[in-house]
Amino acid sequence: MLYSNIGDIFAAIDESRARLVARVESLDDSAQNFRPADGTWTAAEIVEHLSTLERSLLQLATMMLGKIEGAAAAGGTQAGGEAASHFKPFSLDDLAEQARGRKFEAPEQVRPRGDVPLADSLARLRESRAGFAALRPRFELADLSAATYPHPVFGPLNLYQWLAFIGVHEERHLNQIERLLKGRAEV
Repeated sequence: MLYSNIGDIFAAIDESRARLVARVESLDDSAQNFRPADGTWTAAEIVEHLSTLERSLLQLATMMLGKIEGAAAAGGTQAGGEAASHFKPFSLDDLAEQARGRKFEAPEQVRPRGDVPLADSLARLRESRAGFAALRPRFELADLSAATYPHPVFGPLNLYQWLAFIGVHEERHLNQIERLLKGRAEV
């Protein structure tokens, strides 16, 4: 997918979120907690992981945005205006392709504990998405390419890329949930 502006990023992450929620919100306890093998995550744990990660990314985005705005203010410029009009279209398709078929070990701080009900994780996802929505006007005024933070696998990503990563990551885990539930149906 080619992201041409902040609106494209928000549309994509909201679309992936809608698909995720539609798929998991009506799962019964048995489906939420089905574990086909030791060491694999259940659907509830996957959603817990997503909620933990998105909360962390909201904190990261807030910190990075503050640095961008602070640097702009220190330089005697405004964070908005011309900088935001220079959005360079980008895609994370290469990143998604690199990840296809690979298994990754989640960093300890975003691994599910396994004791959070699915409904609570969904509520946390709603809260963090509301936090991103509240930051959106500031995102639209700033040049988010001005600051990067390293992804543990893919290296430095700028704030535009981190925002888009939310949707790419959710899609990956939604596919994992689909495979998990398909395997459950076959048991």
